[in-house]
Amino acid sequence: MTEVKLRVNQATVACDVPDDEVLLDTLRDRLDLRSVRYCCGIGVCGTCTVQLDGRPVSSCLLLTVMVGDRAVRTAESFEAGDPVPAAFVGCGAYQCSYCLPGMLLTAEAALADNPDMSAAELRDVLAGNLCRCGSYPQVMEAVSRLTEGH
Repeated sequence: MTEVKLRVNQATVACDVPDDEVLLDTLRDRLDLRSVRYCCGIGVCGTCTVQLDGRPVSSCLLLTVMVGDRAVRTAESFEAGDPVPAAFVGCGAYQCSYCLPGMLLTAEAALADNPDMSAAELRDVLAGNLCRCGSYPQVMEAVSRLTEGH
C-alpha cells in the first residue's frame, strides 16, 4: 500500500492504495465518486473519463500512484448552469446517462482548448465516448448548441 494525496474536484484527499490500483477504482471505491463508471476496462469506450490537469483521460488505464498532486476532475464537480451539462440536459442527451459524465468532461475540455471549435470538430472529439442506448441524435443536437456560430 502507498499513501497518495490526490486533488479531486478541488479538494485534497489522502488515501492508502495498492500500487496496482487504477484511478477508476480509487475514485469509485475509496472516494465514492459514482460518476466515474466502469465498462470496457481497456480505455476505448470513454465511460471512465475524468479530467487530469484539464485533459480527458481514461481512469481505467491510469495507476492512482502515478497521479500524485495533479488535478483530477469528475462530473460531480459540475454546478447548476454550467454550459456543457446544460446543453446536454436541454437536448435530452441522457437517456440512461451511463456515458454522460465522460462525454461532458471530454466536451468541456475540448471547448476549453478551442472555444471556436465547430460542431464537426467536437463530434470527432466525442467519437471516443460510446453511447449504448442510442442518444447520439440528442448528443449531436447538444454539440450543435455548444458550437453555434462556429
